[in-house]
Amino acid sequence: MKKISNAVEMLKRVSGITAEISAPTPDTPIGGINIGEENSGFIVNDGETTVCITLPVTDTATVALAREYVLSVLNAKVEVDPVRAFLEGGAVSPSVRIGKTDYYVFAVHCTARIKRVYEYLAAMASPDDFVAIMSDTITAFCKKAEEDNDYRSAGEFAVVLQENLSEEIDGKIKIGVGGVAHGTAELPTYYSYARSALVSGAEFDPNSDIYSYKEYALIKALSELPLSTRDSYIKTVLDRNFREVLGDEELMTAADAFIKHSLNISEASRSMYVHRNTLIYRIDKIEKITGLNIRNFNDAMTFRTAYLISKML
Repeated sequence: MKKISNAVEMLKRVSGITAEISAPTPDTPIGGINIGEENSGFIVNDGETTVCITLPVTDTATVALAREYVLSVLNAKVEVDPVRAFLEGGAVSPSVRIGKTDYYVFAVHCTARIKRVYEYLAAMASPDDFVAIMSDTITAFCKKAEEDNDYRSAGEFAVVLQENLSEEIDGKIKIGVGGVAHGTAELPTYYSYARSALVSGAEFDPNSDIYSYKEYALIKALSELPLSTRDSYIKTVLDRNFREVLGDEELMTAADAFIKHSLNISEASRSMYVHRNTLIYRIDKIEKITGLNIRNFNDAMTFRTAYLISKML
């Protein structure tokens, strides 16, 4: 019975559906589901006890999906974290939307103290969030996107999360941002995006700590351009001395922090532990060399795109 209760609890976490456990009734078929006017049910057995799982939904596809999930938990031959199994796509099809809640989806990488990362995220998580250790170095974190929270985007939340984790845990923290999943069933897809962003980021921008999937989707598209086209872009939109900035770690760190903190001088300087005037001086120097004023959004995006293309040359 404990195993069934656990499966029902995990169903609630991955779908938002609160199910009830009761004794079987004659009108619930052993091998299928029973759809009623206000609720539905199906019978399961954990090897010792047979019960009826009743759901407050009447959509056949949703009930069938819930039954599949509960059975997958009960029939697991090895003890696997159900959240991890779900995010890896083993329990719920991403094509079926069970819940409509939006989530920020992240893959958090740390080469050391992976359990500390998990414990920290689990402690800050709300009952509606998902946290799971996915590998020896990666922890998944799906944060419910509240309408009244202090963060305008998944990327902005990732910046704060990375800074907080770095203060609490020994080891380099990097975060892949999958974006915003619209509904619980999309979480596996967006987790795969976050994981992909980590891989791409390590290859193209190893000095950064935050990697956005959407940005690296752009990299993938740019990487398919002919080499001559990429080189022509660099020469056309940037001052010929741009490579001087690329080779200056101090200037690139300043540019990266400034762009990462949404072109906010105060937040960027604070994250770098430098005086704001120091950061302003470095931004001015970048403009003098490249001709791009990265205080301006368009110039900042041009600078960032050119930097990513230059990594492919």
